[in-house]
Amino acid sequence: MLYSIPWYVVLFQSIPEMFLLIILGFKLFNIDVDLKKALLVSLLISIIVYFVRKFASVYGLHTAILIFCSLILIKIILKMNIAYSFICIVTSLLINGLLQNTITPILLNFFHTTTQDLVKNPWLNIFFYIPNGLIMLYLYLFTIKKKVYLFDLKMYENNAKNLFKDKSILVLFIVLIQSIFIMLINQIFLLSQQTRIIGIEYTVINMIISIFTILVLFSIKGLGDDIKDKVEMSFLKTHLEQMEDLFKALRVQSHEHKRHIQTIQAMVYLDEIASAKEYIDGLSEGYSYTDDIIYVENMALTALINGKRKVAEINNIDFKFSINCSLGELKMNSWDLCSILGNLLDNAFEAVRKEKNHRLVGLDIDCVEGNYIMKVWNNGVKISKDEMDKLFEPGYTTKESVGRGYGLFLTKNLLDKYKGNIEVYSRDKTVFKIILPKGEDNKND
Repeated sequence: MLYSIPWYVVLFQSIPEMFLLIILGFKLFNIDVDLKKALLVSLLISIIVYFVRKFASVYGLHTAILIFCSLILIKIILKMNIAYSFICIVTSLLINGLLQNTITPILLNFFHTTTQDLVKNPWLNIFFYIPNGLIMLYLYLFTIKKKVYLFDLKMYENNAKNLFKDKSILVLFIVLIQSIFIMLINQIFLLSQQTRIIGIEYTVINMIISIFTILVLFSIKGLGDDIKDKVEMSFLKTHLEQMEDLFKALRVQSHEHKRHIQTIQAMVYLDEIASAKEYIDGLSEGYSYTDDIIYVENMALTALINGKRKVAEINNIDFKFSINCSLGELKMNSWDLCSILGNLLDNAFEAVRKEKNHRLVGLDIDCVEGNYIMKVWNNGVKISKDEMDKLFEPGYTTKESVGRGYGLFLTKNLLDKYKGNIEVYSRDKTVFKIILPKGEDNKND
């Protein structure tokens, strides 16, 4: 049965509990929230729950209202999407419920009290919550320090539509709803215990539900790793496609060279020297520079540059590039390098499409003071200060097509992986400047 609580329990338990639920829930999914606004949301929700517990008697109703009000207030005050807010809040509630169902029976047995004493003496609610709250606070600080999270929801932060296109997310929704329902049933069973010693039945059930909750948390972590693997596979697929295009171009070029050599050889054998000379002159005049394969030290980068040269040629873009140092000390996976530069070059090509006159895109790679400096630049539409502040946010894009807006976000994540940095400035030209340390310093830890 649901029991009412006095104002001081709201002040010393409900508000801190709700505040920790919000900040820990979002941090576990790699989303930062404004602490002051989170505190305001916690205050409002705690007041609502206070009145619900005062006038309602059905246990679990306050939890349903808490979730509903949390989603609405978080949407209004924190400006977050309801879909991933639900995932964050319910996951945090599961952790909080797991701690309560574990700690409360221990404290009840230790102090020889029953759940009825929690109703008669509201201060016990505050006292019993202290270890629970400290553990929640420790988990929050641990996620900040170690930068660990269950699932990276930033990928969907600005595009909730894509959230429901991922079947893994739908599975996560269903599992969370089932888990919170089971947790509520367990808490109802705890409140029904009238004796001072918790029965063996509840202990066994609580242990099973606790194990189930822990498995759910590991499942969420597994789903996050699965999506991460999908992203990496996508990068690898792009890399392999670029390599395949290069090999096709090489085979075509080899075939053409062989055919021309055979023709010239036949003319020489027939002593048609003048015809052979005329044939060679004709080949020289019609041989376009852009038909040549440009080779650089890195084979994957060779494929990327030659592929982008073709794209530039088709779209009437003057693509200039210069690699002024050895790439031998760049300890980076080839597909990651191509993903970073490929994303930046694609954006640069997109930026100059509206230019009516000279469309210009460039790639420069240099070594300066132990760092690789890579610049991708263009003379297209300039980036405003407001746009620049949002460039690396997931889902942000100036294009209207669905699914766009993650290239720069993924680029930034890859650079963080290799201890790199990226700078942007847009004056006469828009320049994306990448700084990567040489040698062992840029290896992923």
